[in-house]
Amino acid sequence: MNLPLPADHLLVIDPCLETQSRIAHYVKDRGFSVMSVPDAVAAMAKLEEVVPDIVITDMFLPDGAGLALVKELKARHEPCPVIVMGHNAPEPLIVEALRGGAIDYLHKPIAEEELSSVLQRARDFLPCHPLDVPGARQFDYELTVDTDPANIPGVISWLLKMTASALPPVQRIHIQGALQELLFNAVEHGNLEIQDREKQEALADGCYDQLVAQRLAQSRLRARRVMIRVFHERSNNHLEYRITDEGKGFPWRAVLTRSQEMRESEGASGRGILLTRAFFPSLTYNERGNEVTITVPMD
Repeated sequence: MNLPLPADHLLVIDPCLETQSRIAHYVKDRGFSVMSVPDAVAAMAKLEEVVPDIVITDMFLPDGAGLALVKELKARHEPCPVIVMGHNAPEPLIVEALRGGAIDYLHKPIAEEELSSVLQRARDFLPCHPLDVPGARQFDYELTVDTDPANIPGVISWLLKMTASALPPVQRIHIQGALQELLFNAVEHGNLEIQDREKQEALADGCYDQLVAQRLAQSRLRARRVMIRVFHERSNNHLEYRITDEGKGFPWRAVLTRSQEMRESEGASGRGILLTRAFFPSLTYNERGNEVTITVPMD
């Protein structure tokens, strides 16, 4: 079954309610789901909930956050086109925004025709779902990433864009949560050999970054990679995500057989995996425990 593509998620970042309302009105019935926030702080919080397809942000946010936000958005969500807007913005500032990662500039007050043209150009930057290609029967992605937890949000964003764009938003959120849990496990516990208690103590003491830096300073651990494979065949109506690290593995059978009472008494250890399994009962590990696979139905 071919699922219809959901509406493109448009995130508007602007303190002016009139501008928010005008953009929402202009894109009505044009295939967009609009989310509006007033500032960079609210924007970053929103990005923890959803992955936008296109972002429009004011260049003159308080405390000079406009251009910084462009760079942050590009670092966290590389496939997401970012459009900046402003009233009589000086040309050097526009050039700086474009060099920082923005793909286009909108004049304020927003004109419907210009907005339509800019959004159409932005849509040209969006990744096309592989099975939208005429005659395509399957896709098979393999992505190898460095062992650094800081890279994980951008990796997840890319994976969602490239492999799950045809799925409903709720299912994409479930996949996002699963990938976050499994990739952090692969990087932290697998490749960097950080035990759960070590991580919790480091977070409590505010020295998590130092702990990661200490492990990455060891060439043996720094050289390790995480391999991600995503496979889908049109005749088999599901996606398969497989994540493999180069660590020693872990006793996954014990984690998957724990009771709820045991999990609560032992702290956070294992709860994320069991929550992932609640959404994706197909979750399985290889014998060694350094490779995990989840299957996502596309019905």
